[in-house]
Amino acid sequence: MPGLVLWSMSGEDQGDIVDELLSSVLGGESGNEAEIAKEQALVRVRVERRKRHLVTVIEFDSSDVKSLDINGIAKELKRRLAAGGTVRENSIEVQGDQRQRVKKLLVEMGFREENILIDETIVET
Repeated sequence: MPGLVLWSMSGEDQGDIVDELLSSVLGGESGNEAEIAKEQALVRVRVERRKRHLVTVIEFDSSDVKSLDINGIAKELKRRLAAGGTVRENSIEVQGDQRQRVKKLLVEMGFREENILIDETIVET
């Protein structure tokens, strides 16, 4: 065909364009945003007594809770604590009195120690 110009790209150029498109669709650097959200998040840890059982409740107060990946945090906490638990809205519930261990693990996950507040009382529910 006269006048038809074919344009081809090298493999590296194609990869760069794909990466740019993915980052624009996914909202930029999601890894950096998650780290910033962890550093800025305020975390409250308390224990509730439910019937005869103790439950540790970890509440996250952050402007961007979705970037924290609460489900992933809960999964890792349950695995490392060898305890059951669940996620409810902006909080994680873990079986047993795990306050100090939870604080240590959250610091290891990238949360600031100054932003983790532990309530020393046991709330009856």
